[in-house]
Amino acid sequence: MKNKYVLILIVCFAMFSCKTYTISPESFTEQFGNVDYDLSTSSSISGSIYYNGYQIRKIRVIDKYGKTKILENAPSLEMRITLINDKRKHFYFDSMKLENDTLTGHKSRFFPKMITKVPFSIVAKIEIQESGKKIEYRK
Repeated sequence: MKNKYVLILIVCFAMFSCKTYTISPESFTEQFGNVDYDLSTSSSISGSIYYNGYQIRKIRVIDKYGKTKILENAPSLEMRITLINDKRKHFYFDSMKLENDTLTGHKSRFFPKMITKVPFSIVAKIEIQESGKKIEYRK
């Protein structure tokens, strides 16, 4: 009987899991090293949460099969950074900016003062995750 529930649980996780993509630090620098972050615009998500949406529209990533994919910027994209000491930092992709060899991003939409700053020289791996959250930008 327990095996039946374990099997159902595994199937549910497989069907509803988040998609995770990788991007090398070199490719990341190539794509976002020259973005003009002064063109940020204040937007809202679901009517009440405000953030700075930088002029990043698309990102070129690698899926788990090694194929290149282009992702559209969306509030549901989350970014996970693995440092060379194997520690991890998380933040939202649409709040990220790379300036002067420092990667900065917001850890929370509800607490905008929670900011993560990471020297880009210690970044070993970058993962972008589509969380599956049903969040949309409002104009």
